[in-house]
Amino acid sequence: MSFLKFLLAFAILTGTRGDPFFGNNFLIPQSVELASYANAVVTSLNSARNSVSSYARFPPTSSASLRAGAITLQQYVGNVSQLVGGVYSELARAATDRTSAPAVVFTKISTQFAALKPLIQNSSFYIEDLARSFDYEGDSSVSNYFADRNERIRVNSHNLQVILQNVSTVIESIAGQGLNTQQFLSALSANGLLQQLLDAGQGAATASAEFADVVAQLAAAITQANNFRSTSNLRIQQSRTATNTAVNNYITSSNASFNSILTTTDSLFNHLKTLNDSFVFRWPLLLSEPVEQKLDLLNRSIENLIVNLHYRRQVVEDHFILTREVFQDANEPQQYLASEAELLTRRLVNVINPSACVVNFRTQFHALPATVQTVLTQCINSQLGLERSGASQVVSIANGFLRSYATEVYAGLEICFRHPFASMNECLEAIVAQIDFSGKFFLLDTLSSYLYEQVQSELFNCNSRLLQYIQNRGLRANCP
Repeated sequence: MSFLKFLLAFAILTGTRGDPFFGNNFLIPQSVELASYANAVVTSLNSARNSVSSYARFPPTSSASLRAGAITLQQYVGNVSQLVGGVYSELARAATDRTSAPAVVFTKISTQFAALKPLIQNSSFYIEDLARSFDYEGDSSVSNYFADRNERIRVNSHNLQVILQNVSTVIESIAGQGLNTQQFLSALSANGLLQQLLDAGQGAATASAEFADVVAQLAAAITQANNFRSTSNLRIQQSRTATNTAVNNYITSSNASFNSILTTTDSLFNHLKTLNDSFVFRWPLLLSEPVEQKLDLLNRSIENLIVNLHYRRQVVEDHFILTREVFQDANEPQQYLASEAELLTRRLVNVINPSACVVNFRTQFHALPATVQTVLTQCINSQLGLERSGASQVVSIANGFLRSYATEVYAGLEICFRHPFASMNECLEAIVAQIDFSGKFFLLDTLSSYLYEQVQSELFNCNSRLLQYIQNRGLRANCP
């Protein structure tokens, strides 16, 4: 330190004899260079702040994560620009000050450092928010960049503070000698402290320029991602709305088909009951037990059919509930598209590790919601076609076969009433022994069961196939 005092004294003695070196209009070259570096830091940080300043009032609206990330980015960059920029702004003023005492200008720098300290200590909250908003599936490039940048701010600030503490020690040692800042800086150049300030300023200028460039790229990427997401949200919502409409129409049409079966079988039941009642009531006490059992079997067969169909009504209702859950509430293909839209949004924002595949995939992705709707509509139309055809067959069997069959059976029994009374039951027993009532109605029962318990369940296979198709055509499969 004694050597430095000697240098300072020498500078004072040689600079007070009319030498323009100590005039108020003179700046030593190193001061000009230091001011240039410090001002470059301020300019770069202001540029970074301006790149994201609009997010304070107009953040992105297409995605909650994009909105949160943009707001956090604006706040973090704004604080860095204000607080780090404040340090270097004072450093630039100190470097070009011609009149003030060194203690005054360097105290102002220390004050700015005190304001910067809370940001350095609490910046992890910003980094965590950025990670939640921009990181994805194992890639944390964006938040890692800002974590690294924040660590560099901490290290650079610490190093600059150490240099300034050494400068403060020198200031204390020459207190009362009347040096202005330029005289003081000139003397500092003799022991390397000024060069250390220059090196710190140059490093900060380079780092801040790179920081401003990344922030500008990130702001542009956020705009691009917001535009992509807005379009994606609209198309996914349009597809979801169309799906809901298609499913509601399917349920209405499917319900109508099933009701046509119920109406037909109810009519068949009433017809058979009328036939049976008119037959039995003619000779209520004269029919033999085998004949009564056979006719009773006819009644039970149609009653069992009706019971089964009404039970199947609950099966159909459950199917409709499940259909809504699968295609409207869960809607896995649409949910997968929504998750991929979020992933693509985050990957578009990743300017640290960019992907040309992701950028080019946007057009292909935007076509997927319409594809989902087209395929689903085809599935539903095919399903409706099967159900309508099946219902038509059931109605045809009931009306065209069973109704006529039962009518002919009873008509065939009429001949027995023309026999002598003693042989009437023998005639009836011979005829009814050849009749298979249960088998005929079992055919109708089986057909309706197949139609509404097996054919309907096949609709859900469409959902599985569609989900697999979307997964194979999506972002994860094509841009790993």
